[in-house]
Amino acid sequence: MDVSTELQSEIHLTETAKMMQPNSATTPVQIELATEERMELRKTLSPSTSREKAVEQKTKPLNTDFERRVRQLLAEGKMEAYEKAEVAVKLLDLKFEESEAIYAANECGNLYMAVSYLQQNCELCAGRFPMGKMVSMLFCVHRCCRGCAKDYFTIKIKERNIMEAVCPFCDEPDLTDDSVAAEYFNNLDIMLKNIVDSEVHELFQCKVRDRALMSDPNFRWCAACASGFIADPNRKRLVCPDCQAVTCALCKKPWEWQHDGISCEMFAQWKEANDPEYQAAGLERYLAENGIDCPKCKFKYALAKGGCMHFTCCQCKFEFCSGCGKPFLMSKKCNVSAYCEKLGLHAHHPRNCLFYLRDKEPKELQKLLEENGILYDIEPSYSQSEGCDSRKCPVMEQKELVDGIEDAICGQNIENGYAGLCRNHYVEYLGGLIFRHSLDTAQLLSEDDLETMIRGSGRRLPSRSQPPCSRQQYLARMIEIALRRVFGQFDQQKPS
Repeated sequence: MDVSTELQSEIHLTETAKMMQPNSATTPVQIELATEERMELRKTLSPSTSREKAVEQKTKPLNTDFERRVRQLLAEGKMEAYEKAEVAVKLLDLKFEESEAIYAANECGNLYMAVSYLQQNCELCAGRFPMGKMVSMLFCVHRCCRGCAKDYFTIKIKERNIMEAVCPFCDEPDLTDDSVAAEYFNNLDIMLKNIVDSEVHELFQCKVRDRALMSDPNFRWCAACASGFIADPNRKRLVCPDCQAVTCALCKKPWEWQHDGISCEMFAQWKEANDPEYQAAGLERYLAENGIDCPKCKFKYALAKGGCMHFTCCQCKFEFCSGCGKPFLMSKKCNVSAYCEKLGLHAHHPRNCLFYLRDKEPKELQKLLEENGILYDIEPSYSQSEGCDSRKCPVMEQKELVDGIEDAICGQNIENGYAGLCRNHYVEYLGGLIFRHSLDTAQLLSEDDLETMIRGSGRRLPSRSQPPCSRQQYLARMIEIALRRVFGQFDQQKPS
């Protein structure tokens, strides 16, 4: 149908529509006939006015060269049907590459669908790309262009942790599940081979290998050079194959002959009592050597706990409490009790964890240590580093910034009687002594602390009214319940 014929048909359709307007001179039969005629005209016009035909009209062949090219594609075996070969030639006229045009023509039913197929939107850069240059994420429906995928995964592999190499839109899948992570990394390895540079792909494979090794219970990190190796589980004395440093497999301290035949705690006590260099370093050495150990991969961080007890290992992405090593889990992933679903991200800390002690007054913690015969410092026993402000706390800690995480000096003002530390790090020092010596802190726990622990264990709180009781009696009832049913469930020393 040419343009003039189409125009005449539109005029006729308009006139017919006018006939359909009801008036006193129009009978129901006339209206019905007019309606039927209008529907027939629409059927005639609809193919030429649809979006698919509009695209086809734009590329309609005007000479025999078109047919020659169509037959050439058929003769070369690139197309199997004449209609699909026509679509392929029209796509070539729209400046698509031959391989893309042939693939789209075979996959799609008409020209409009083929053009849509070859013009996909990248959800990262908002550009339009052929389907062959798009990359689909493995565990969701999101996709982006190959250029964006290359840049994204290269940064995650080279500068971050492979546990972050998930979908940039929805962060799927959840790699805390080892079985899901294993399947995902296997598929991701195949996908990345054709996207990132070869050296980046090799680095990815090395990191996946290291992650698998860290899941081995006999895997150990060297305390001197940070290399990893599989250790003999029957040997307490470990020798690093890279730097030859000798350390203890349990406490990770440099090995000395005095450690042979005695426990790590006994060796630490001997060290404190007999090593002049150890005594001179005092708290600075204590906070460095008793930093944060990842309970899962055993990687050691020579940092203080700081304010937040929630710590994420940069090696294996395991989330845990930096005071006691208990895992942090989201509500439904924790199966301790039904109450956990109301808590969000949480951990079940033992009663002597710094989590419960960090808001206590230093005098309360000092009193507990004195009652149990544990010595503690009140005066600085370390030498101030050159260039550092003697009025500021010198302890290194991990700080969360807007653009990432940074290891930096605390810098808070020190207070008298706090051994040259700020209040937070002095409480951390005292809390570390309490935790290390497994002291009972039940009497230090607040009402909120006890209620949280009892609810978290899935047990009911005692009644305040039956029988009526004072606040002190209520606290005593909760301590009794906690001692009999709760503390034994959660009280466990930090994994070595």
